[in-house]
Parts: sequence; C-alpha cells; structure tokens
Amino acid sequence: MHPLTTPELAAAVARVADVFAGQAADRQETGCPLCHAESEIALLRDPGAPLPDDLVLYVAREVPSHWDDTAAMMRRILPRLAALAADGVHIDGAHGLGLGGAHWQQWPGHQAEAVRGFLDAYWTAALRTSRPVHTLYDVFAFCEEAHGSPVPCLARWESETGPVADAYLLDFVEDSIDDLLAPALTYTPAEGWRPADPRPDAELSSWVLHHAAPRIRARGDADPGLLYRLDQLALPEEQRWAGTP
Repeated sequence: MHPLTTPELAAAVARVADVFAGQAADRQETGCPLCHAESEIALLRDPGAPLPDDLVLYVAREVPSHWDDTAAMMRRILPRLAALAADGVHIDGAHGLGLGGAHWQQWPGHQAEAVRGFLDAYWTAALRTSRPVHTLYDVFAFCEEAHGSPVPCLARWESETGPVADAYLLDFVEDSIDDLLAPALTYTPAEGWRPADPRPDAELSSWVLHHAAPRIRARGDADPGLLYRLDQLALPEEQRWAGTP
C-alpha cells in the first residue's frame, strides 16, 4: 500500500476520528442475516470494539436497505474507513454506497463538516499524487458516490491546475468519453429499455464540455481522435456521428 500523505488529509482523518469516536450501530440493529453473522453485528453495536478491516469495507459497500439505521452504521465505521482510504487500501465507487445513502449532509453540522472535509482532502490528495497505488477514477467514483453528485469533485478539479491534475484530466476524459457519448438507457418492466431523461451523467458531460475540453485543447498534445469525440459530445445526441460509416 502507498498512502496518500498530505497534511490536509492527515488532519481530515484525525478530525473524523475525533468527531465520530464512540459512535455505534443502533442497539437494536439486526442487519441482513444473509450478509453478516450475529458476531459481526455485535461488534458494530459495541463502540469500543476494534473493527476488522474487511468488515469495515464490506459494510461500506452495503446499500441502505441492509440496515435499520444506516446513518448510525456509517458513523460507526467512518473513522476506520477514512484511515484505510488514506493508508492506500483500495477504495472504489461501491465503497461510497453506504455513506451516500446515509445522507450525511443532513447530520449535525460538525459531523457533516468532518465528512465533507475528509472527502475533499482525500480527493485533493489524489489529484496531487503523481503515482497513486489505485486509479484516480476509483477515488473519483468513491467521492462521487459518497457526495451523491460529481459536482464537488469537479469543482475541486477546476482549482487544481498543476501538471499532475492536468495529466489526470486528459486520462479521465479519454476513459469517460465513450460512455458519455453512448445513449443513456433506463429499464422499467412496463416500458423496457428507453432513453434516460435526464441523463444520469448530464452534470459530468456538461463539465467535460465547458471546462475539461478547453483545458485539454490548451495542452496541445491530445489525440486527434479524442478531440473529434469531444466535438461530437457538443452536438445533440441525434446529430452525433451523422454521416459516419
């Protein structure tokens, strides 16, 4: 493991540990018996019990319907989850499911600020680390899921304009552009597959067009194929690839 070591991230992790010290799952919490043994739930109910790392990571990935009180469960695991992320343990988008579903933005102010500070510091440290042990996309996906929106991460990226963040921007758009160009579909039993309206990636598409694309073009070293696909992204979906064999 290669930790993301910045003073800001270390301070944010310490703040989470302080704010959420002594938190525990609800005493009546039963969890999903198909996912967790009673002994694991007992650990989560006990504010003084050390939590195994694999349990913390598993709980972080659970959807809110697994718990009677998702917010209490996320408060219980947050100190260790934040420490694991900063220590370089692999964290991806799925690990943000529980936190995003816990609506932490509605928690008491000092708790919400501690979570927001950690997510911001974790994402910023990744943008400034030239050789992370895990992909920047995984860090982005975790923070996006935890926030419930890509907007906070994208706003931070706008203010990070050094060569490391710029290089990541090019890689990120290259990895994302084909998904942004593809039709976004949603499924319902009554209607089957149909176009999603609004698109779930509309905020990211807009940011790529209005911020990332000009920044990439200014570099002068982007692949012409990527620049062409960015031009296509600027068109209405029905006009993309018109005349393409």
